[in-house]
Amino acid sequence: MTEQQDNPTAQAHGELALARIALAEGDLAHAAGHVAGAIAWAPGLPEAHELLAALVARAGDEGALELFPVEQPAFIGAVVARAHLQGRHDPMGGLLMLAQATRFDAAQPWADVSWVRALEPRRLDPDDLARVFVAVMPSLGDPAGRAVARANEVYLDLARRATAAHPGSALLHGAAAGLARRFTAVAPGALADAVRWGAHGHRLRPDKLTAVWYAYALKADGRLDPALQVMRQAWQAQPGELDLCADMANWLADAGRLDEAVALLDAATRQAPDYDCAVHTAARLRFQRDGDVVHLVGLVDFIRAHPVTSHEHTDLEGACRGRAWLSMVTGPSEACVNVLHQIPREQRAGLDGELALSALEVPSALALLRREAPGLRMRIAGEPPAELVRAQRPGARVLWHYDGLAARPAVPPPSEAALALLAGVAGPFWPHPVAAYDRALPLGRLGADELISLLVHPPAPAGDGLPDGLFERAAQAYACLGLLHCEQLRAGAEPGDTARARAVLTGIVFGVEDWSTEAAAFALVVAAWVDPAGRGAVRDAIAERFLDAARQSRDRAVTIRNSLAALVLTTPEMVPEVTALARRVLDDGAEAPGPRDEPGPPATPADGPRKRRWFGRR
Repeated sequence: MTEQQDNPTAQAHGELALARIALAEGDLAHAAGHVAGAIAWAPGLPEAHELLAALVARAGDEGALELFPVEQPAFIGAVVARAHLQGRHDPMGGLLMLAQATRFDAAQPWADVSWVRALEPRRLDPDDLARVFVAVMPSLGDPAGRAVARANEVYLDLARRATAAHPGSALLHGAAAGLARRFTAVAPGALADAVRWGAHGHRLRPDKLTAVWYAYALKADGRLDPALQVMRQAWQAQPGELDLCADMANWLADAGRLDEAVALLDAATRQAPDYDCAVHTAARLRFQRDGDVVHLVGLVDFIRAHPVTSHEHTDLEGACRGRAWLSMVTGPSEACVNVLHQIPREQRAGLDGELALSALEVPSALALLRREAPGLRMRIAGEPPAELVRAQRPGARVLWHYDGLAARPAVPPPSEAALALLAGVAGPFWPHPVAAYDRALPLGRLGADELISLLVHPPAPAGDGLPDGLFERAAQAYACLGLLHCEQLRAGAEPGDTARARAVLTGIVFGVEDWSTEAAAFALVVAAWVDPAGRGAVRDAIAERFLDAARQSRDRAVTIRNSLAALVLTTPEMVPEVTALARRVLDDGAEAPGPRDEPGPPATPADGPRKRRWFGRR
């Protein structure tokens, strides 16, 4: 990028130079286009406004307006230039257009011009002024960052003059309060103005709108309880306005008062069980309070039964964010991958040496090491643990065969087309499990055998921005989600029936211990989220596989155990004792259950002295 391209003012001067040439040649249309370009680059540049005035002098007021038509898609420079021209004779019309420009890009000082600073608010309709403030609020931020606040301080100045000019307008004072609380970064007195204007507007007309603006100003001022009192009074006056309840619940939750927040939402849902805002917010807050996934699964069931909502919700995504398997794949924990982390990527291909491992690790991890550092020879100590190199139960799907300590794939490589398709779909992060399920839909056109081949031969990441193994683990998870969509497995089944896919995934879960175990377990959990009929079977499979891993970790390192524990916490209708053990495992202070001679109900974790060596990290 050249210095001029990186300098908006230089770009604007370049546009103005071309505009002057066009104006001198009488080409007013091209001159107007370059003036609009200059305003888009530097909206406050005096020379741009001088040349705009020169255009008006040549073309006249009406002719100049025609030079800046508002077309679709609209060019921001043309919109702002037209707003300045319209403001000469229709200040409110011009001001509303500038407000739309601010909504488009709040970082630019579109309205900070002399004619807006000189406006006399007493000559303008107070309701129209309120519309301007309402239009710009959402784009500013709450509160606005320093740069955005500085670029738009002209609106705060207008609000101060407008409230003084129209002391009897409740709507204007309320909207001004909503605007002013956003400017604390550049105007220390703005918050006091917001509270004062909000209180005055609410006194003039105590309705829902003025109550919300006043309450939000009080909350921004650190006065939560008075803000809640204003909102409660508004809700009592209009019991049907349940969004007031949702706002109060969010405030209480942010203050750590979760019990009060949930009680409020309970009251709202008793009044209107299908009110989506309360249901979504309550599910998120209950999960935040106790970490029980039952609340999120219940929300998914609600969404399935009530697809039409008042607006888009982000509660499910917010509750899942940053949590293992709810919004992202867990990272690898094998020692061989930790070694790989320490080798710069540019040195791996030519590496020649020997790596000593104290114990055998899962085949996908070792395959990653061989792919990334093919010249590195591995020396693995000890004998191969029987529970690591054979399937966990008879009849399970075996994806790897062992010859001593060496594992080889039991399935052929997938096609290049399948690898490319999976690489384009997979990623280590997703908003929530149902979103990951939806994203995997294109993989359904692959056959079951090819999806299973992708588990053993996952694509490599396109770039090097992710930690080693993370993309491969994500690809395996998506390959298993693809089985839930697999047209071959769904043929003849009822819509939403995941029974056949679950049978395949369960076979993989109890196969040879590997990253594919976790991937298949994740897909089983997702199947339980989207298919209530399968929840009991999924619960039993996940609980049994985790308890097996926990028991085996008494005698050897089970690198997938903690990941399986995290999956237990995401499984609907999980046995409470198993959930409790999973939490203790993740806290790294649990005691494993004793061995089970025969299949039965999930074991209860033993109480007694902690034996950290069972779950110690290698």
